[in-house]
Amino acid sequence: MSKNLFADFDFELLESPDFKEDSVREVLVMHLLHALGYENSGSNRIIRSKGLSNPYVKMGSKRLQIRMIPDYLFEVEGRFVWVLDAKSPSEQILNQEHVEQIYSYSIHPDVRVNYYALCNGREFILFQIGQREAVLHFHLSEIAQHWNEITKLLSPNSFKNTDSTPFKDAVPFLTNFDYMAAKPPREIKDTLKQSAKRHYGVHGYFTKQVWNVVQEYIKAFTQPGDVVLDPYGGSGVTAIEALILGRKGVHIDINPLSIFLVESLLAPIDFNLFAEAYINIKTQFEKHAPRSTKEIQDALKKHPYPKGVVLPHNSDVNTVEELFSLCPKISWSIQIWSNGVVPFGKQFVWM
Repeated sequence: MSKNLFADFDFELLESPDFKEDSVREVLVMHLLHALGYENSGSNRIIRSKGLSNPYVKMGSKRLQIRMIPDYLFEVEGRFVWVLDAKSPSEQILNQEHVEQIYSYSIHPDVRVNYYALCNGREFILFQIGQREAVLHFHLSEIAQHWNEITKLLSPNSFKNTDSTPFKDAVPFLTNFDYMAAKPPREIKDTLKQSAKRHYGVHGYFTKQVWNVVQEYIKAFTQPGDVVLDPYGGSGVTAIEALILGRKGVHIDINPLSIFLVESLLAPIDFNLFAEAYINIKTQFEKHAPRSTKEIQDALKKHPYPKGVVLPHNSDVNTVEELFSLCPKISWSIQIWSNGVVPFGKQFVWM
């Protein structure tokens, strides 16, 4: 049976800077855990912030232990069964550091569980030891479509029979979804045009649609696994939101710029090639960068850049120079010359 735990929760609250990790824990995660059948005491127990000593790494000459503290560890009939970490809505749930952190908890000698999960209030993702891909990944706003999977994988009963393999029997989608009876979502008063950098801030495009409005309509009229077609795809908001929500997106547009933008946004990244390209650019820059005052002046004459160009009134900044800022937190060094001054030894980069 499907179960929509968060039907009355306003997910637009996740856009507020005040809704942080502690809110995710108390408002969303605990509600989910209690619905699954876990309690703070008894045979199906939630263990909060259990301290673990890192068995592999020690610090200093005195070999001080480094402590590891998972947010939630679950015990069924005296046996640990899975582990969960909560993150704030502003954190990416698939951040490699987050995944590696929760994985390290799951394989700890004092824990040794088969499943490990992350939740940032927007999404819930579950991994299984020995599998590269997630076995479960969904938006919390669509928990009803995945409730059968969740209970068969993570409820206390699924761990009481050790011979069962609940993952194989999981029902992926709602079988009774009535497409003809689907109703439009409630009125969306707060549109979040600028908050998703996957669409806005990356590039400009006319008739660009607001991502959270498109997302709500995809949720209302389709279920995970469905095909979502946008024959006038434009900047690709529909296709990208469909993929993020676990649908298959089909993007069509007569404008070749539209196709280029969407292909670029969805292109897989080879981080090894990315790192090699960066090293090559950095090496070439350091080789040819001017160092003396004369070399700097000659470079500025040869490679002039525009100054004082006023941008359109709806731009984020006033002039073209303001499009580039110095970020002091970048870990690698790059020498910038401007107005005859070279700030040697500083760490920054044009952004």
